[in-house]
Amino acid sequence: MTILGNIEKLALTTKINDKIIGSSVIMDDNTKEAFLNLSKYTRDFLEKEPKMNSYRLNSLKIGLLTYWNESINTDTEKFWAELKAQNIDYERKQPLRFALDKNRFRRVDQGMDARKHWTELKKLKEIKDNYTTSEIEQIENIISEDEKRRLGILKKCLIKKEIPQSQYLKFGECWAYMSNCELWDRYFNKDEVEELLNIWKSFENK
Repeated sequence: MTILGNIEKLALTTKINDKIIGSSVIMDDNTKEAFLNLSKYTRDFLEKEPKMNSYRLNSLKIGLLTYWNESINTDTEKFWAELKAQNIDYERKQPLRFALDKNRFRRVDQGMDARKHWTELKKLKEIKDNYTTSEIEQIENIISEDEKRRLGILKKCLIKKEIPQSQYLKFGECWAYMSNCELWDRYFNKDEVEELLNIWKSFENK
């Protein structure tokens, strides 16, 4: 495809981005505004630079697609389905496929995404079409084991009343996981959460 064709393809992608973001029920208004500003910036740049070189064009594309390549949620599936319907053939990263291959999520934010959105995700046609029944069951197991592992780290720190040096970063990830997925009340009472927070503060003050 020519550079002109690629410019048109990316411009159309920004509009698809805006459509999905605008109808999202999982993004807050501030997040929506940030993504809409990014797509507007991309569109404006494409219009102002008619002699766009392929390197710059690819950089704009990567910037726009980063979220859609790394996130795991219903909006993301809808975005890629819309691109496919418009014959836009951008290569997609597959964080769920990575999880299946490695039996773990590559990053904590992807684990949080999967934990929060899997109930709705697995109902989507795109998921049913792209993953076998056994793969869907495996993903559910990976989500469950990820949650158990992070819970286990926090429980051990609570029992020992300290964070091992080697677990400090993991502790922060586990805290973010519990908060983002709203799981504190399921596993800990208020006093335990407060004690964990104090343990964290004590480590940072060493």
